[in-house]
Formats: sequence, C-alpha cells, structure tokens
Amino acid sequence: MRKEYSKKDEFVTGLILLGLSLSLTGCLIYWYFGNPEEFIERRLGINPESFNNPYVWILALIIAAGYIVYTAKVIPFVRAHLTTFSWLKVIGIWAALVSSTVEEILFRHVLMDWFNELELSIVIQVLASGIIFGIAHGAWIMLRGEFRIALPVILSTAVLGCLLAVLYVIADRNVLAPIIAHILINVMIEPWLMLSAVTGKWDSEEATSRSI
Repeated sequence: MRKEYSKKDEFVTGLILLGLSLSLTGCLIYWYFGNPEEFIERRLGINPESFNNPYVWILALIIAAGYIVYTAKVIPFVRAHLTTFSWLKVIGIWAALVSSTVEEILFRHVLMDWFNELELSIVIQVLASGIIFGIAHGAWIMLRGEFRIALPVILSTAVLGCLLAVLYVIADRNVLAPIIAHILINVMIEPWLMLSAVTGKWDSEEATSRSI
C-alpha cells in the first residue's frame, strides 16, 4: 500500500502528539504527587470495588468496539492504517494512554460529580457531559474552518461522551471502566485520526482511492 501522506504530515502529527503526551503526562504526575492515594483510588478508580460488576466491563468493551468500528467505517484513512505500526504509532499509544485518562477524569469524574453536587438529574449530567465532550473534540476542527466535518465529529464524539457517561453512572461513579474503554478506542485509532486531520483526508472517496 502506497503512503498517502508526506513525511512533513507525519512529522507535524508526531510533534502534536508528542506535545500533547508530554503536557498531559505532566498533569497526571502533578495529580499523583499531590495525593497519591486519592489519585489512584478516586481519580483513577483503582480500588477493590472496581471489578465487582462484570456487566460494567462488558458494556465498556461494547462501547469501545462499537466506536472503533464506526470510526473505521466513516474514515477509510483510519481503517486503512488500523494495523500499521510505526514510530508514530508508538507516540500515538502514549498519547492514547494519557489523554484518555485525563479526559475521563475531567469530563466524567470531575464534571459529572460537580453536576451531581448541583443536584442536576442523571439525564442532564449524561447529556451535558457528552455535549461538552463533543464540542471540545470538534473545536479544533472548526478553528481550521472545516465546518462540514466539524458537525459530524461533534455529534459522534458527543454520543461517545454520553455512552461513557452512562458507563460511569452504571459503574457507581467509578471512572476506571470509562478510562479503559476510552484507552482502547484511542490506542486503535491514534495516531491515524490525528494524521487524517493534519492532512485533511476526510473525504472517503479520496482516502479509498489513495489507499490502494
């Protein structure tokens, strides 16, 4: 299969992922040393009750598998590279681990627990968490002026955010299952999703013709 991206595209994507990984790793280290026990047991949700409900983990796997299949279907560029391994993929795995962890702590654990303290209903908590999650992931595409792409990205990631929010609630507000589901998704689709954004290869017809 011929490469459908340049060395420059690959380098820019690598720099973005590296910068993201370094900053978010620093954030996790800061949280950890601030209070190691609280970070592990509450922020990450790693405690004796984490695996008490097998249905939580079944749902986590279903959500992860479903979103990976969906992304591969709608973005052939990502599908064509799902099994590709390179130096960029190594950085992508690192980025997946730290970004998924930080995002779930913020969008599920912190945000939804704050909504809960405000005594908002579970439905509002789930919808608000998902919508904010979707907007956050679509904002950088809108900044590029690709509004035709931004809307479906926002909608799809908002749906994912809602599903992860439901998973968080079902897990009795333990964030570990959403973190693992999110990591599984990002490990599979990163860095190719980022690379497709850098190259602008969103058009399925173009991506398919160039992947042969």
